[in-house]
Amino acid sequence: MLIDRLRYEWQLMGKKVVLVPLLIMLGFGLFALLLHYMHVDSDRFLSGGLEMILPLAAGAMVAAVVSYDPAVELQLTMPTHYRRTAIQRMLLILLWSSCVALLASSIISALRLGYTTELIGSTLPSFLQFLIGQLSWCAALLWCIGFGLCLALFAHSATASVAILSGIWMLEIFFKDLVITISWLKPVILFPTTLYGLTLVSHNVYFDWLINRYEVLGTGLLLLLLGYYLLRSTEGLLKGASEE
Repeated sequence: MLIDRLRYEWQLMGKKVVLVPLLIMLGFGLFALLLHYMHVDSDRFLSGGLEMILPLAAGAMVAAVVSYDPAVELQLTMPTHYRRTAIQRMLLILLWSSCVALLASSIISALRLGYTTELIGSTLPSFLQFLIGQLSWCAALLWCIGFGLCLALFAHSATASVAILSGIWMLEIFFKDLVITISWLKPVILFPTTLYGLTLVSHNVYFDWLINRYEVLGTGLLLLLLGYYLLRSTEGLLKGASEE
């Protein structure tokens, strides 16, 4: 029953949910080949696709899917509330994006093109280092999806939600040197590996990176909990449906 329901939601969301993550990583892979042909280092470029672009796209898809459903009024009267439907769709996007990211990261690592944060002189097994390195995109992905969910339920508009999410993404890039000096903003530094070039680092920097990844994961989970609470507001969902 659950599998059939998830398959139905998958089909209902359309091919864009399947194709967008794949096309993003395929596009980055093809451009990386061009950079390699031009004898330009492509490692950091590929890291940017995983850590920065894929989470942004996933957050935008969640915002678009959750903000508008033509049958939301009908679903609010059914035994299976829209809250459950929205959560299922969000989880499908999260799981699919994670699968694509993990596959892409595995290929990048196998080709020795990885650009991950590692401790100088680390004696950890390679597999464990690989798993820890996935925190670079995993934390950002969870945060962007949680934030996209909350934006969709606050703004009641897919366009506004995607614009705000993209604006925060650009602000973090343009003001990265300022953000890192403000202690209370460190839990929302989403892309440290790519933006600050953190590859082989000292013990202190590595410890700070791990703390940041766990803080971003934690704030992402809090955003998901807030989104779940907002989904319980029937009045807010009806308002969003009428505005769209």
